Amino acid sequence: MANLYISGPVTGKQHDNCTDFYKARVWLVEAGYEAFVPHDIVEPNDNHRTAMLLCINELTGRTQKPGVRHPVPRYDGLALLEGWEQSEGARLEKTVAEACGIPVKTVDEWLEAGRE
Repeated sequence: MANLYISGPVTGKQHDNCTDFYKARVWLVEAGYEAFVPHDIVEPNDNHRTAMLLCINELTGRTQKPGVRHPVPRYDGLALLEGWEQSEGARLEKTVAEACGIPVKTVDEWLEAGRE
């Protein structure tokens, strides 16, 4: 089961866009993925710098997988919410994921891939 990190716009969105993040998680889980929402570790009063430190640290975490000698990324992919292009944080997370070899697709693309 692939483990996905959900990324998207937060700042300036009603309730920090929690609704869209949690809906995406439900859809991805129903499609057979595990899905992480940054709101689970970022507190509402955290400033942008703290939020990004927490999120980038989470995204770049490593794990050991059975039969693999070296550590691999904790996440098998980054799932982008609609409007990610206007989010400084989401653009940074996309760049970091790509630099670390973590596949990046929109939520819809992951959902489509899960149906195949």
